[in-house]
Amino acid sequence: MPGPSIPTIDIQKYSYELPPDRIASYPLDERDASKLLRFSAVDSSIEHYHFRDLASLLPEGSGLVMNSTRVIAARLLMSKQTGGRVEVLLVDPTSPSADPVITLQSTDRSVWNCMIGGRNVHEGAVLTHEYCGLTVTVLERNGTSASVELHWEGGQMLGAVLEHIGRLPLPPYIHREVEAVDAERYQTVYAKEEGSVAAPTAGLHFTQRVLDQIESKNISTTLLTLHVGLGTFQPVTVTDARDHTMHAERFGISYEAVKHLARHASSDTPWLALVGTTSLRTMESLFVVGARIAAGVLPETAFVHVDQWAAFDESLSDVSRAQAFTALQEWMQTKQLENLWGQTSIMIAPGCRIASADALITNFHQPGNTLMLLVAAFMGKENWRNVYNSALENDYRFLSYGDSSLLVR
Repeated sequence: MPGPSIPTIDIQKYSYELPPDRIASYPLDERDASKLLRFSAVDSSIEHYHFRDLASLLPEGSGLVMNSTRVIAARLLMSKQTGGRVEVLLVDPTSPSADPVITLQSTDRSVWNCMIGGRNVHEGAVLTHEYCGLTVTVLERNGTSASVELHWEGGQMLGAVLEHIGRLPLPPYIHREVEAVDAERYQTVYAKEEGSVAAPTAGLHFTQRVLDQIESKNISTTLLTLHVGLGTFQPVTVTDARDHTMHAERFGISYEAVKHLARHASSDTPWLALVGTTSLRTMESLFVVGARIAAGVLPETAFVHVDQWAAFDESLSDVSRAQAFTALQEWMQTKQLENLWGQTSIMIAPGCRIASADALITNFHQPGNTLMLLVAAFMGKENWRNVYNSALENDYRFLSYGDSSLLVR
């Protein structure tokens, strides 16, 4: 249970009625044709645009942060020894590395945490696929969660095996099978770091045209990585979200990106927009690490861990964005780290401090989950309902393939 400084978080206050027909099952023909709702907390104003207008809504010389993760074809349809079919959804690797990039380069064996759909699949069961003699051995199983070991022949890298036989894991609320359109459209145009089992969907609206317009306004872009796990869809089943256990996700950023963020935060135009809740979770996690370094609390290892209630740490309230990212840059330089990796369980909810961003680009989320808490915290807990009501009244499409919003603090 969190400390007394964290207020009660009644999850029912962050729920709303989402008609099923408002959930987008397919992307629009053009990525940047999506609607874009702009909200400003300065005067609680709401305006309606299209995503292709984004550059005109961002200040000249400001910054934009994007998540470069790439969704892997993590759904495997395997066979039981009895001939029945079983779906295995790879979630995150544990061997030969917890780093998906390294594990996807393995050539004969790996171990993953996963989800298994199907009955009578017990510990010790061996599932098979004819391609490359692939076998999936169940090491442990608890409900739908499991640990499995993959073996295959032929010397191909696991990433190539998954590309050949795996399927993209569309969100559970999209009630259809994967189609050809998803191979392109369930990835951002700037995706490069393989490891997610769900897309950072706020970035799906970007096109090269929009990126060129952003560059023409002297808006700098920074890439970081957070590998999205299935926990992003995890419902909050408790009344008080303080009793909810947040999922952990792996994140990373380069030294050069941290250096740029530190310089930008100290500039005359430090205004910063983040693309997606995943970018905000990463940036707030990086802020916490940097702020603690600035306060003299150094990470024990080069792989950092950010706990669930870090955003509520009142001891960091006097540390500025510039101080935090400068301290993080200097620590990485001292440690000679080209990249910083870590794991975050951070919860962003009403009552916490948000220090890393001035604006958030995000889609419209499921009622009553932790992403709604994040949105409410970002725009002010009394404002989110007006924004969502306006989106419903103006025929916005919701969730992963839906429309977008630009929320300005």
